Amino acid sequence: MTALLILFFTAVASLFAGLFAKRSQLLPIVLIGVGAALVLTLRELFSGSPWGNQFQDMINFDSYALGFSSLVLLTTLLIAGLSGWGFRKLEHTKGDHYALLLFSICGALTMFSFTNMVMLFLGIEILSIPLYVLAGSNRDNLSSNEAALKYFLMGSFATGILLFGMALVYGSTATFDTVGISAAVQSGVSSPGMLKLGLLLILIGLSFKVSAVPFHFWAPDVYQGSPNMITAYMSTVVKTAGFAAFYRLFSGAFIGMADFWSIGVAGIAALTMTVSNFTAIFQTDFKRMMAYSSISHAGYLLLGVLAVSVAGSSGAMLVYLLTYSIASIIAFAIYMLIAEPSDDGTFAAFNQLGKKQPFLAFMMTFSMLSLAGIPPLAGFFGKYFLFSSVVSQYPWLVVLAVVNSAVSIYYYFKVIIAMYFSREENEASVDVPASVRWLLIVGLLLLSSLTLFPGFVYQLI
Repeated sequence: MTALLILFFTAVASLFAGLFAKRSQLLPIVLIGVGAALVLTLRELFSGSPWGNQFQDMINFDSYALGFSSLVLLTTLLIAGLSGWGFRKLEHTKGDHYALLLFSICGALTMFSFTNMVMLFLGIEILSIPLYVLAGSNRDNLSSNEAALKYFLMGSFATGILLFGMALVYGSTATFDTVGISAAVQSGVSSPGMLKLGLLLILIGLSFKVSAVPFHFWAPDVYQGSPNMITAYMSTVVKTAGFAAFYRLFSGAFIGMADFWSIGVAGIAALTMTVSNFTAIFQTDFKRMMAYSSISHAGYLLLGVLAVSVAGSSGAMLVYLLTYSIASIIAFAIYMLIAEPSDDGTFAAFNQLGKKQPFLAFMMTFSMLSLAGIPPLAGFFGKYFLFSSVVSQYPWLVVLAVVNSAVSIYYYFKVIIAMYFSREENEASVDVPASVRWLLIVGLLLLSSLTLFPGFVYQLI
């Protein structure tokens, strides 16, 4: 709750700082605000004294909400550190960009803590509406305009489907409260068909939000067309918020109907992993490859949703999303340094980077291997915790996930091969600003710590 208030007032301060041309103060304001929110959230988490239920039991800042809030705030702090270079070309709109990002994070924190489906809907909208604007913030770029339009249209359809499902659930249970819905499911409802249809519509709506197959078709175009900073934000913070809300809703309100919805979720997970990984193989654009990579990780994370009744499954999702987010931010930071000056987003932009910038090449290799889940890196432990939580229930799905993880190595290694083994040299020079270098060092330390002590994060919630 404290973090939510701090982020809101930091966003307002960013708006006024941009309005009164105090743009040099914007980044310090954001870093201080997000840093303070992270410290206080961690303090509440480790002290064991969360705020608990607030606003007539509409939201609950328990250990689950605090754990995922800490993850998102840490990710935001890394993105803010990168923004000093990523937003370098912005002039009059820099304050608006920071404010919209911070308002969006307020929606994410609401999605972690809801105990009422009304708050879930509000959190999704607060998260999404600023992103529709940010996706199209590069107004002179046709691809950015196209990304914003597609994101808005698909998001609107998904929201409509989600609301319809919530209305049907309310019609059959007479409550929006997740505890009340769970009690009604356990005791039996007068219209079970209406409840099942509402649950299916909610499942479809949330699958749109997390870009799971077959509701993923908007993601590659939106990721590719959006500004690089916004793509990095969408692939990390937005995905974390979507899956944390997905898990909280299905582990609370609909846990009593797991036999009904688990079949559909297992099918979606299998399709998501397989279709995205095999499609990513044929991509030649880095951002488009990362988009399909993000979709494939959505398939793996759906295994955590299937394991809602297993102790420790929420901790497994926390470890997985943390390692994925840090590795993705490192990858996007290096991509921005390489691709933006030459306006080349293909794998050829990385040619012989190992010779020109050994540190950048090492960090990109570390990131790609972690995303692929190569042992003993942090990404491996994320997948290990997630797969082991569901293997007893769905062994065939875990086997499929392992096979798809092996397939993903092929397209992640395209970047590594270009950096170290390509015979063609990219003549564009690469300068590494001090802020980006420090961001990469912090990212390396975080991933190394997760590699050495993955159980520490796993046991937080």
